[in-house]
Amino acid sequence: MAERSFGVLIRRRRSVLFRLATAPGIVLHELAHRLTCLLAGVPVQAAVYLQLTGPPGYVQHATPSRWSTTALIALAPLAGNVAVAAVLLEYSLATYTGSGIDAVATGALLWWIAVAALIHSLPSSTDLGTVWAATTARWYRLPLAVVVGPLYALRRLAGRVGTYRLTIPLSLAVLAGVIALHDLSPVVFLDCVLAGHWGCWNGSPRLWAMLSTALPDRLDHLRAMGVLVFVR
Repeated sequence: MAERSFGVLIRRRRSVLFRLATAPGIVLHELAHRLTCLLAGVPVQAAVYLQLTGPPGYVQHATPSRWSTTALIALAPLAGNVAVAAVLLEYSLATYTGSGIDAVATGALLWWIAVAALIHSLPSSTDLGTVWAATTARWYRLPLAVVVGPLYALRRLAGRVGTYRLTIPLSLAVLAGVIALHDLSPVVFLDCVLAGHWGCWNGSPRLWAMLSTALPDRLDHLRAMGVLVFVR
């Protein structure tokens, strides 16, 4: 019995330490819910942006009358946290430069917030469950399952293997991908940081350049297929 209680205590301490280590991501996650409710005009009864026990955070709001509003509120952290992470990573790799311990610390701070945002970008099982139920409740919404279904399946998978066992590797993979996009080798990065410099690898805004090219091309392709004829 004592060993079991000790094990529970260790797990609780690990949970608290992990929440503190990734606190920016939790706060951004809940802020995305809260701001979306504000923009959609959905009343919020209660909002907690970070807590060390129980749910990491939560936003309690009135039930929206429209499926689109339900989906926007539920999926807001995915879009919001990923967007914040993309901006911070791109800025830290392509724009921000400096010398000294303060510059290196600032760069590390940007990476910390970005990775924490990615780790907590996946909507909760409750949020995705609500959207999935609303999607399958009406036959004319079933085509939307193509969008909601993969996210719902990913959330179910996270529940089986452990949410953070899934999101942490995915977040680190995204970070590695962005670094690779900038052709930044680990050796060059370490040389800069150990020399007390940040940005001496002379980065360039590769991510924005790629998106500014890829997105219009994709929209033109969809228009040609007649899928987005209404897009101007």
